[in-house]
Amino acid sequence: MMVKLFAMRFMRYIISFLLLCCLFNPEALGQRKKVGVVLSGGGAKGVAHIGVLKVLEEAGIPIDYIAGTSMGAIVGGLYAVGYSAHALDSMVRVQNWPFLLSDKVYRYNLPFSEKEADGKYLLSLSFSQEKGLSVPAGFVSGQNVYNLFSELTIGYHDSISFRQLPIPFACVAANMINGKEVVMDRGILPLAMRASMAIPGAFAPVILDSMVLVDGGISNNFPVNVAKEMGAEITIGVDLSTGLKDLQGLDNIMGIVDQLTAFMGMQNYEKNKEMVDLYINPELKGYSAASFTKEAIDTMILRGERMARAHWDEIMALKKQIGLEEEEKAEPHIDNKFLQMDTLVIGKIFVEGVKERDEKWIQRQLGIKEFSITTMDRLREAVSFLYGTGAFSQVNYSLSGDRIYDLTLRLREKPGSSLNLGFRFDSEEMASILLNTTFSHRALRGSRFSITGRLNKNPYVLVDYSFGSSVLRKLGISYMYKYNDIDLYEKKDKVDNIIYSYHRGDLNLSDIYFRNFKFQLGLRYEYYKYKSALYNPDYIARELESEGFFSYYALAHIDTYDKKYFPDKGLAFQAEYSWFTDNMVNYKGHAPFSALSFNFEPTVRLTRRVYLLPALYGRVLIGRDIAIPYLNYIGGEVAGRYMNQQLPFCGIHNLQIFDNSVVVGRLQFRYRLGMRHFVTLTGNYAKQTNNFFEILEGENVWGGGAGYAYNSIIGPISVTFDLSNWDKKLGFYFNLGYYF
Repeated sequence: MMVKLFAMRFMRYIISFLLLCCLFNPEALGQRKKVGVVLSGGGAKGVAHIGVLKVLEEAGIPIDYIAGTSMGAIVGGLYAVGYSAHALDSMVRVQNWPFLLSDKVYRYNLPFSEKEADGKYLLSLSFSQEKGLSVPAGFVSGQNVYNLFSELTIGYHDSISFRQLPIPFACVAANMINGKEVVMDRGILPLAMRASMAIPGAFAPVILDSMVLVDGGISNNFPVNVAKEMGAEITIGVDLSTGLKDLQGLDNIMGIVDQLTAFMGMQNYEKNKEMVDLYINPELKGYSAASFTKEAIDTMILRGERMARAHWDEIMALKKQIGLEEEEKAEPHIDNKFLQMDTLVIGKIFVEGVKERDEKWIQRQLGIKEFSITTMDRLREAVSFLYGTGAFSQVNYSLSGDRIYDLTLRLREKPGSSLNLGFRFDSEEMASILLNTTFSHRALRGSRFSITGRLNKNPYVLVDYSFGSSVLRKLGISYMYKYNDIDLYEKKDKVDNIIYSYHRGDLNLSDIYFRNFKFQLGLRYEYYKYKSALYNPDYIARELESEGFFSYYALAHIDTYDKKYFPDKGLAFQAEYSWFTDNMVNYKGHAPFSALSFNFEPTVRLTRRVYLLPALYGRVLIGRDIAIPYLNYIGGEVAGRYMNQQLPFCGIHNLQIFDNSVVVGRLQFRYRLGMRHFVTLTGNYAKQTNNFFEILEGENVWGGGAGYAYNSIIGPISVTFDLSNWDKKLGFYFNLGYYF
């Protein structure tokens, strides 16, 4: 009996001892330590995180928590919802980063009314009666990058705890109101990622729950402490810092912002660096937060991978510390089910941020119906189109649901009134300034009143009133006064000078805009008051008298260019017919005369750098007693510079009068040297005659030129040399700025 009792007690002690061992040694129960990965901020340098994640996946390191700041929050957030390192690698390489990091809209998606204003103004500021001029809180509002985050995180648009993600996630932002660190571990995932990367001055801050959130690098750029607070027992940190910059690195705005961020978060940075178990720095000296070129992205991803491989032995040692054998594989990274998704089943559609009467109108413009099937491309286009109307400072969306998604559009209307400034300098007119003020109670729908003035050798003032929407202008009334001082040439000799005042009143009876097409009907009155006594009666007219004209016109215009200047694809076509009278019925007691003009300019891309730009344009006058202001004028590089109907011709440097029928064919060869540098070779050939049906027997005019252009942020900068058989003189033209 005693032996049996002793044996039972002994077994009890043994079991208790084994239980205690298990409590202090989790590996004995098959458990392992929890791993947290920490990804620092660094702008473009953040793509190096992807290279490190590739190696961690290869090594079989499990990742239980992710904490990130700024670009680290973007990579970390996407990894947390199921994008593998290889998927992220492919994704960052195909993005159009200059476009994403701007608020631009692809020109194809702009309403036609916005296409016409595109590429004119250097500066545009909104204003309202309540707030006056609105200066943006950041150079970029973040429209495009936020919508990319929304697209990549479909399925996680609801307000949730980020611990519910496939990999628990948290990111860091800073509250500008009190300067404190804000750990974002719940809410709307794309909004949290956007807040964490809001570099002050570069991106507008995110307003959330009375907080003004900006880039978390200000407070905690290397959030190891956040990963530990989430539950990480072992941390692997990827730090993109390259040390403080010297004088050479502080010669640009991004360098200065980087330095300020580093100073402000220095205390937390040093503490976190000491806490991390495995520290990896890809050593990206020479690269900056703005290094988004394809070559730089390729190199930085490779450096991240190489540096992680250089720590391979430490990674394997850490793997044992985690509780895994060297050859043991971690569970495969969960695949994001939305990665290859392109088709969406839409349920209900909700519109937030506009008046109730506008909701249905916006849904019609959206082009996506409730309880229908659509594509991501169609959704992107719809969002871009609404933003492109200029009526909103923000157009975002969310998709809620699983297989059938309710679509919520979140719009923020902006003041319809604006102040705009344009500038150009060229060797023909010297300096030109364009000023515009537009008054509108609402930018979306209603009346709009604008005043535009151009200051140069031939100044004008244009007053315009229109009523309708940003997409459909039903009625337009305008008045223009223009002062003209024009030299006329006959081949290479100056033969005349005309100075006159021009008044124009225009009533658009129908002014219909679609995305890439415009059709317009109108009635116009023009009055020419001649002031000059220097005209040559032997050249242009024996009696040049002031005169007024009523005209009826119809205009059709198609524009699918992806860019106004230096397009890569698309075409432009314009046709106009005008019927001129002096009393709304006839002209000088007989039938009115008329004018038909056309212009067709497609873009043909031969290779990645080589383009052919053919063009066919002309103008035909029909009738007798054609009035002097409506004759065919040709010359210069810019259409309509001095006369509305002026046709450009490479090699004819000054304004010249041609016969009643003119047809021009042009072929331009354009070679792109770099992202913004272009070399062009141009040849054009014209036929002119007074009878259009004899145009093939008409007089031959040919010319050509060569030029260089740089597509700068203030507009094209170009130099052109040209020559023609018409004036037989080498010409030179220089331009800086947008055309207007």
